[in-house]
Amino acid sequence: MTLHTTYFSGVNTHYEPADTDLVLGVVRYPKDFVDRVTDRNIPAVAPPDDLLDAFKTVEEAADRDGVENPSAVAWQGVDFEERYRDHLGQAGQQQVLDELRARIQQRDVWLVCWEKDPRYCHRRLLADVLLEDIDTEAVHHPDPTEIEERDDEQDTSTLASLTEFSGGETA
Repeated sequence: MTLHTTYFSGVNTHYEPADTDLVLGVVRYPKDFVDRVTDRNIPAVAPPDDLLDAFKTVEEAADRDGVENPSAVAWQGVDFEERYRDHLGQAGQQQVLDELRARIQQRDVWLVCWEKDPRYCHRRLLADVLLEDIDTEAVHHPDPTEIEERDDEQDTSTLASLTEFSGGETA
């Protein structure tokens, strides 16, 4: 069996679950169309409201500031991974995770949410947690290892030097 992850607009356009696969939304606030592309939505394994709010706040601020990858800044800035894993460690979520593990051992399962880039998405972490104790593989759509990294480093050849600011002399 395989655990797949993808985003809503990727389902049935870029990635096609088999008719026998179980397609699960894992979002806190589903839109009406979610019922048409998933078999069920499971908000218990979505990030909690406070984490979602913090992530969106930082991401929007980074975007306004012209940061090349606002999602990466927000992911690191709010310590998303640790906080989300703590959320999944709570008793209620553990019961849901156990049920999901049982389903994954019976047939292919797809975890679907809003975020296209799995590097900054809870569904990748959820897949990792689900597969800790079972022998199956995760396939992420798109594959995070095939996403080109952005060059966030500045071209140092265009940066002003200390000499230029001091009128040609350094202290």
